[in-house]
Amino acid sequence: MSQDAGALLFRMLGRVRVDGREVGGLKVRTLLVALLLEANRMVPVDHLVDALWDTEPPASAIANLRTHVSSLRRRISGAATLVSHPGGYELVVPEDACDTYRFPPAASRGRAALADDRPERAVGPLELALALWTTDRSAADVARHGWLAARLNFLDEERRRTVEDFAEACLRVGEPRSALRELSALLAVDPLRTRSWALRMRAHHRLGEQGGVSDALREAAGAFREHLGSPLDRDLLRLHTDLCRDGS
Repeated sequence: MSQDAGALLFRMLGRVRVDGREVGGLKVRTLLVALLLEANRMVPVDHLVDALWDTEPPASAIANLRTHVSSLRRRISGAATLVSHPGGYELVVPEDACDTYRFPPAASRGRAALADDRPERAVGPLELALALWTTDRSAADVARHGWLAARLNFLDEERRRTVEDFAEACLRVGEPRSALRELSALLAVDPLRTRSWALRMRAHHRLGEQGGVSDALREAAGAFREHLGSPLDRDLLRLHTDLCRDGS
């Protein structure tokens, strides 16, 4: 499978784009995302309605959906085919043209190499997987309703896991600065990730920055206290003690 990101026609790991262009209209973008997540499979009408309307859908929902389908057909003409089925719609598109199909196998290859204690072979695939994302949130310009919210939230969590895997691989191949850069960005938006704090502490330790190790622990404690009202994870406290002892 080609991994040339420039050949991507459909992007939703970030803002939604078709061949580099914005897809206008919130409902049309949302419809596209729902169909891309189930590309080459028929998506029932009731699933699409659930994705498009957060509250009770209007009486005209089915008619409105047909209008949005017509609009989407015009916008993706030449890039994919939107097929009408009895009871639903199917977006027929080459999987290689969708960033959502390229991301999981790249992340999985990197994760498997890391698990096999081959970090030098993990860095490339993990970096490739993360390069497919243009922001830290999938379908960033789409409202999240019903099953669509769950699927997009899962994608976002997979990205966060991949960031941590990449940071760990970087640490294990002697690139703590690269690890710190990725971890700092992740913790800025999701400060309750114990693994990320642990990796950040290890990265500072590798760099000989004992002050950075303690700063990371203090910031983690503040985040857990502020957001959860709970004390810091004991594993982080033990790690801090071990790293300080090792650095003394």
